[in-house]
Amino acid sequence: MTRLSEQIITPTPVEEAFAYTADFNNIQDWDPGIAESAQIGEGPVGKGTRFNLLVKFGNRRTPMIYTITEFDSPHRVVLVGEGSTLTAVDEITFAEVPQGTVVTYTADLAFKGVTRFIAPFLGSMIKGVGRKAVEGLSEALTANQPSTSS
Repeated sequence: MTRLSEQIITPTPVEEAFAYTADFNNIQDWDPGIAESAQIGEGPVGKGTRFNLLVKFGNRRTPMIYTITEFDSPHRVVLVGEGSTLTAVDEITFAEVPQGTVVTYTADLAFKGVTRFIAPFLGSMIKGVGRKAVEGLSEALTANQPSTSS
């Protein structure tokens, strides 16, 4: 199993940061490892909501279904992703701080099939992908904030 853990501080209020991040319809906008994302079915985002993602692995595109298994707005969301080569458990926590919100993103990745044999050799690449995703999230959250210049 590979564990990724990254943390950012954003000026975005905790409720807005949670709502944007927990809605994986938005993930393709901030995670460069995601080619497409769409909610399966209709209704508000919450426990049980499912998302169809197309994950980029180099030149390959792999479909995954992510399901929200825990939803404690605006503090914590857990999503479990299942694909043919990977199972992922993403836990994202949000804490209010004077500067805005601390977002901690932890992903546990378990590779399946042949991929599990090469995964140990891809550690730094996988961690780089996780870092870029969280940097993208930081940029997306910050871009939606009003300017504080006078």
